[in-house]
Amino acid sequence: MSGVFGAGVLKGLYDRGLLEKVESIYGGSAGVLNASYLLSGQVGLGSKIYWEDLQKDFIYPRNIIWGTLDLFVNRFFKKIDSKDIHNVVNINHLVNIMSFVKPLDINKLATSSINLFVKVLDINSGDLKYINFKDYPSMDLLKASVAIKPHFFEEVLINENVYIDGTIKESIGLDYLLKTYPNHKLVLIINEPIRRGIRHYFKNIIEAIVSSLYPYRISLFKIFLEKEKLIRNDIGKALLNDKVLLIHPDFPKRALPRTVDSHILRNTFDVGYKEVDKILDFINKDN
Repeated sequence: MSGVFGAGVLKGLYDRGLLEKVESIYGGSAGVLNASYLLSGQVGLGSKIYWEDLQKDFIYPRNIIWGTLDLFVNRFFKKIDSKDIHNVVNINHLVNIMSFVKPLDINKLATSSINLFVKVLDINSGDLKYINFKDYPSMDLLKASVAIKPHFFEEVLINENVYIDGTIKESIGLDYLLKTYPNHKLVLIINEPIRRGIRHYFKNIIEAIVSSLYPYRISLFKIFLEKEKLIRNDIGKALLNDKVLLIHPDFPKRALPRTVDSHILRNTFDVGYKEVDKILDFINKDN
């Protein structure tokens, strides 16, 4: 739900005619969905999902305990069908909205002049992959990008590989982007503050413990323990690099991952929308 901030930034980017300045978009989690509606020419439609469609049947905080028990039983006693799992986040509901309620134009997205690279994590090898949407133009790839552990039980099979949300391992991945585009200006949009506290470490520890209940070849436990160090390193590097602009929310009462209040969501979107002025200044600087 905090991705509504990034949706606002992209709507501003579109309205200000800055999309022609964009060569490629690399996204993970909610960022992929925001970018999908942007590149399909439906940025306004996609943004409204946050405050019009996700207030019910999407987030279930009460399932945290029951869902954890499900994972424990599934790991050590008997296999539980995915439809019987108490998911904390119902990604299938989101996919249904994108397919039928506010349908994403997959064909237009696949033929966009701007490439969308979707970050996913291979649960067998532990490798992060950026899959060009044009190479696999389907809702399955978008679902994989938001199949967030430990809050959603399912994985997604694509070309004999099994994927989940790649941002649980690496939220930003600045080194990869700098290596891929050494002479470009990079705009990083993240949906959380850059000031990090002890609560972020605590959150990752809890998620690491719960995620260890998944019977994967790779250790999600280790991935979550290393996650906070990686994002802090990337934030520090971004702030020191003149070719990188870091856009982030830094205001009270912003939308949190569990926020469903329409007023807060819309306000966070509006704040993100205004951030496009920083992008415009960044693009024009030294040009």
